[in-house]
Amino acid sequence: MKDHTIPLTLISILADGEFHSGEQLGEQLGMSRAAINKHIQTLRDWGVDVFTVPGKGYSLPEPIHLLDEKKISQEIDHGRVTVLPVIDSTNQYLLDRLDELTSGDACVAEYQQAGRGRRGRKWFSPFGANLYLSMYWRLEQGPAAAIGLSLVIGIVIAEVLQQLGAEQVRVKWPNDIYLQDRKLSGILVELTGENGRCRTNRQRRGYQPCDASRGV
Repeated sequence: MKDHTIPLTLISILADGEFHSGEQLGEQLGMSRAAINKHIQTLRDWGVDVFTVPGKGYSLPEPIHLLDEKKISQEIDHGRVTVLPVIDSTNQYLLDRLDELTSGDACVAEYQQAGRGRRGRKWFSPFGANLYLSMYWRLEQGPAAAIGLSLVIGIVIAEVLQQLGAEQVRVKWPNDIYLQDRKLSGILVELTGENGRCRTNRQRRGYQPCDASRGV
């Protein structure tokens, strides 16, 4: 697996929205300005807008708040949350670890390198711009319990957002949430079977007890 330590350290420094010169960044990270520029390009490849202003250095358009696994975990009372800055797919992460999961476990990422939507479509997942979340759930009733699941999840999410003040949020069949005619969220439910067992994932879908993980 590729080491993303330097780009992630850079984004944590730039997260304050202030300008940081290449020289300052080089001193902090122990490398040349040319090397810093190379890692800045990696951030741009991830979909991060990094401004370069001669004489001032590098800056983000505005400050960003990076995901904090400890703080998120303190706010939930069911399931475990794993926060990974860079991942291929939150859904795939859960699919690869089904035997280690319990219902309610979730994976959240800042950036997906291979996010996917319905029918295998690529899901563009720029760093820090959206919430990439997959949750695992075991469906004791089997595949029948997954019928209409993405729509139900969408309705619940829309209702919560409306309660928080986003009154114009609506659900677009079968798996999208829109706000002011712009797509706000997509939901993918995936199922997978293994050794006579059925498993599911919410950016994934799954009567033999079924394990489910939903991705948003």
